[in-house]
Amino acid sequence: MSYLKSGDVIVFAGDSITDCERDREVREGNSLYGLGRGFVSLLASRLRAERWDDALTCYNRGCGGDRVVDLAARWERDVLVLEPDVISVLVGVNDTWHAYTAGAGVGVAEYERVYRGMLERTREVLGGVRLVLCDPFCLRCGVVDDAWVDEMEERQEVVWRLAREFEALHLPYGDVFESAMETAGVEPSELAEDGVHPTPSGHALMAAAWCQVVG
Repeated sequence: MSYLKSGDVIVFAGDSITDCERDREVREGNSLYGLGRGFVSLLASRLRAERWDDALTCYNRGCGGDRVVDLAARWERDVLVLEPDVISVLVGVNDTWHAYTAGAGVGVAEYERVYRGMLERTREVLGGVRLVLCDPFCLRCGVVDDAWVDEMEERQEVVWRLAREFEALHLPYGDVFESAMETAGVEPSELAEDGVHPTPSGHALMAAAWCQVVG
């Protein structure tokens, strides 16, 4: 059974992987320019085309460079204000990346604390909102080394726990990419050239996985 219902408002929140060059001046939903150039645009287009009569409305509220603390800081004005029926969250890779490049990372324990607080606030304000919690991921290529991968697995465990705690759908993007590489025999750089930002093929994979899990 689909997780989505007729008339649903769906908000996608996260970092640059979600943002993907969206026009932040565009505030309305289902906008070609407001949805960006990545997986959000791909899956929103598919949802609209395949479920036209359901009149689904999709918003992209990704913001490049966001760590979980940045996402939490704008959560009320960018996400909750839209009163969505479904919120899809993908955040975590910058919490690791910024530790290496700017000394401004967010440790795993703090990541979990802030993330949980954000979801608790969401339940307070929106009650029965449906949640889709997506694992942050990185692939072994580009800027990514083994230390990144080990820490990302810890963050994925956090997201899995939070999904259970808040009765959310869990989308294990790390597993999705690993399975694709094993099955198709493609190199990591073919799916995320720098190890973080998906290629067009990577975004297509993400969109397909989201639609499969969420419906």
